[in-house]
Amino acid sequence: MELHMEVRETPLSKIKADLKMFAQRERKRLSFPFALRMFLLTPGFQFVFSLRLQEMAARIPLIGRLLRRIIWWASCLCFSSEIAIGATVGGGFYTPHPFGIVVGTATIGRDVTILQNVTIGRTSPDSERDAIIGDGVRIYAGAAVLGAITLGRNAVVAANSVVLKDVPDDCVAIGAPATIRPRKSAPTSTAAQPSELLPSASQDV
Repeated sequence: MELHMEVRETPLSKIKADLKMFAQRERKRLSFPFALRMFLLTPGFQFVFSLRLQEMAARIPLIGRLLRRIIWWASCLCFSSEIAIGATVGGGFYTPHPFGIVVGTATIGRDVTILQNVTIGRTSPDSERDAIIGDGVRIYAGAAVLGAITLGRNAVVAANSVVLKDVPDDCVAIGAPATIRPRKSAPTSTAAQPSELLPSASQDV
């Protein structure tokens, strides 16, 4: 399964993409007042921004690794969510409710949405790697993505689903364990529209 992911992103370019995604999802124009509200009053964006601060801190000579771990530790305490230091997260990351999220050393592409109480991890300590999450993927509340699997571009994981196998591009994983279904319509862009309903494991998508 081919995975389309950006590899040349700086922390600053990721922050710009994050702001753009939050503006799209709120149907707002990306402006200075909007950005100020994101930085000061929006927990979801603050959680994402803490990831970017970690990336910037890691570039500081000598004390970078320690400083990154301190920022990571503080974000875990503040949001009760954990994204492993070894994880890679692309720009346009959208977490509107950043609580109860646990992500191992996964590789996460651009314009990915993760809602509350999502787990992305290994099925055992002997697993070869964590999951690879493609561009434009949406993972809804309470879902679990387990094992060395790949979620293809624009895939959707319905709420409370448990995904144990690869999900192709533009498909939906629904149920526990999840079954794979084609999406009714492919998106015109990787950014999900705010008017879309949140699917659950008990409803069709």
